[in-house]
Amino acid sequence: MPNRLLPFLLPLLAFLTGTPLTEAMLTQEVSEQRTVFSPADFEQYAPITALDMIDRIPGFKRNEGGGNQRRGLGQASANVLINGQRIASKSVSVGEFLRRIPAKSVERIELLDGTKLDIPGLTGLVANVISNQNGISGTWAYRPSFRREFDPNFKGGEFSMSGESADLGWTIGLSAGMRGSTGQGEELLHNSTGAIIEDSEISERFRSPGWSINAGLQWMPPSGLIANLNVDYDDSEFEFFEKSRRVPTSGSVENRRIDRSGKTKSAELSGDIEYGLGEGRLKLIGVYLNRERPFNNSVVKRNPANRIFDESHLKRLNDESETILRGEYNWSAFGGTLDWSLESAINTLESSIVVLEGDGTKDPIPTAHGESFVKVEESRSETILTFSRAISDNVQLQVSVGTEISDLSSSGPNGQTRSFARPKGGISLSWTASQNAILNARIDRQVGQLNFFDFVSRVDLDNGEDQVGNSNIVPEQRWRGEVELEQNYGAWGAGSIRLYGAALEDIVDQIPIGDSEGPGNIDSGYRIGTEVEGTLNLDPLGLLGVQLTYTATLQNSEINDPLTSKSRAINNDSLAAIDLEFRHDIEGSDFAWGGRLQNRKRAEIYRLSSIRSERRLPGRYRFFVEHKNLWGLAGKIEIVRPFNEVEKYKRIVYGSNRNGSINEIETSRVEGKPIFVLELTGTF
Repeated sequence: MPNRLLPFLLPLLAFLTGTPLTEAMLTQEVSEQRTVFSPADFEQYAPITALDMIDRIPGFKRNEGGGNQRRGLGQASANVLINGQRIASKSVSVGEFLRRIPAKSVERIELLDGTKLDIPGLTGLVANVISNQNGISGTWAYRPSFRREFDPNFKGGEFSMSGESADLGWTIGLSAGMRGSTGQGEELLHNSTGAIIEDSEISERFRSPGWSINAGLQWMPPSGLIANLNVDYDDSEFEFFEKSRRVPTSGSVENRRIDRSGKTKSAELSGDIEYGLGEGRLKLIGVYLNRERPFNNSVVKRNPANRIFDESHLKRLNDESETILRGEYNWSAFGGTLDWSLESAINTLESSIVVLEGDGTKDPIPTAHGESFVKVEESRSETILTFSRAISDNVQLQVSVGTEISDLSSSGPNGQTRSFARPKGGISLSWTASQNAILNARIDRQVGQLNFFDFVSRVDLDNGEDQVGNSNIVPEQRWRGEVELEQNYGAWGAGSIRLYGAALEDIVDQIPIGDSEGPGNIDSGYRIGTEVEGTLNLDPLGLLGVQLTYTATLQNSEINDPLTSKSRAINNDSLAAIDLEFRHDIEGSDFAWGGRLQNRKRAEIYRLSSIRSERRLPGRYRFFVEHKNLWGLAGKIEIVRPFNEVEKYKRIVYGSNRNGSINEIETSRVEGKPIFVLELTGTF
């Protein structure tokens, strides 16, 4: 399609004479700096990588920028730059990029006001990591872990090495690790009066090993051209099983086992090139991402004699891809800076499913679900023009206007092809009220990312909560506004408070579809919230080396339930979240200790005939003890949830639907077991 070539038309639409990049132009992007951190500012933490340094900046919270949830690449959203450049990747997080940069290669970190940068989309605090690679250096970490009912994992860790020769810089990295957990608990089934009709003992186990490899090249010849090429490959798998012994008040005992397993193989090739063209700078970006995700699920039921009397099996194959071509042209005009971008993207999903059932006396046979195949594809192009300029010594303005055009097609019984045009853009203001306070305000017209799996029917072998794929889904759109105050408290630290709200259109939520249900669009709704985050240093109180980092969020959303027409929150929407970290670097020693607590409360999940809720109490918490100089290395012992973590689950099941009476109530309580992690890190 012609729109796939739009980014390559930019050079023809710009001026035809090139302008070499000078040293002054390289530093112009970050000249409006607010705070500069040198390596000496992080000495007490003995950082190994740039990530260790970024995460210790007072009052700064790293924003990953959305990753695969972001629609294409779009304007910059991650609040970390590397040598003044945004990270152009979909599958690799900001944290992963920072982990590849040795701390000793970092010259400084500049904390900037994003609105004052010539990078459309950035507001609030932005950290710019200035690194200079001399020779060859690297970092490594060895991270064995120990979990109950697991063999010890001695394969965890990572390795990164980088170097520079003349105009060419390079980096390679390897990482491996395993996530896993075990839990035991009880599940109760109640009738409509609250009486227990079934009591079950539950045992769960989750295991997910994985590894990845990456390589990158950067070329910066004297002409001023900047070129980057990155390759990333990830390979992971997961296994989950739940065993339960179900004892009803009447009837036979049932032994049930639920198994889920899958693999993910993801490969990304990304690159960009930037050079002077006419009166400005042209940047071309390309990203190709492919991901294969096969998934298996089975439920096997046995009688007390251990004989199978019912079983179900599901196999699903998923193949996803995304291709993005983007061009950006930036030049000075009208007392400020203009940035024109064109982006074209193609997203595809191919999904096939087979469901089998049997009674244990014969080979499994296809069910009424049969075998199905669905392909979803979206071809999308957008263009946005952004203007940025200072309207006074302490006020910065950024305005953007654009449009998106997309073609969306899906196969299957109800497959169709549709075309859409949607406006995009926004306006932001940044006011430097004083040397230590900045007020940011922003309003945007946004288009959300589609989840292609909403087009695909799903089968729930455990609870029977199947879903019908919906080929009529369109992306959510919203008007979103926010106001943020950033405050530097000097020796006490720094913090910010943010108020935000959004008027939502075409919200994707659970809706009735014929005699069944599945994901679909709800006309309108809203979301409002506030977030407070920062770092509190207690040195002024005489508690030297004591630091508290905090983030707290309160949020509410509202839509009209498509079944009952009553107001409720968006399914599974975040309502409250807290992240507290305490750290004490003991004065005059190489020891540090501390802990972290993370918890989140989500809205209930409403289906046609059930309401489900989950909570983790007290949340994910951990404690650590760290020695920052073990014969030149750093060592840490970490215990995750040492006193267990309780996961509570409740599902209210109605008769025909939620307009009727309650049929049964299912509750469970599962305790997660501790995880012990050892870590050794070093540089070379």
